[in-house]
Amino acid sequence: MSTTARTPRFISQQATARRVAAGLAIVLTLGLLAGLDQVADRQYDDALMAQAADAAPAQVVVVTAKRLPRA
Repeated sequence: MSTTARTPRFISQQATARRVAAGLAIVLTLGLLAGLDQVADRQYDDALMAQAADAAPAQVVVVTAKRLPRA
């Protein structure tokens, strides 16, 4: 006579259903986050371009020279 009880069939099926549901939840969550990331990047790029268009152009002057020899 065995002292260990067998797992009822409905409990093992329920565990499988929970694993499948958890996997689907993870996939949907990651997909939603990836979609939101794309939207946020696009909005940031648009805002950055609008800000750059409103700004006055800047002029940068770079001077390079050598020192004259001492007399």
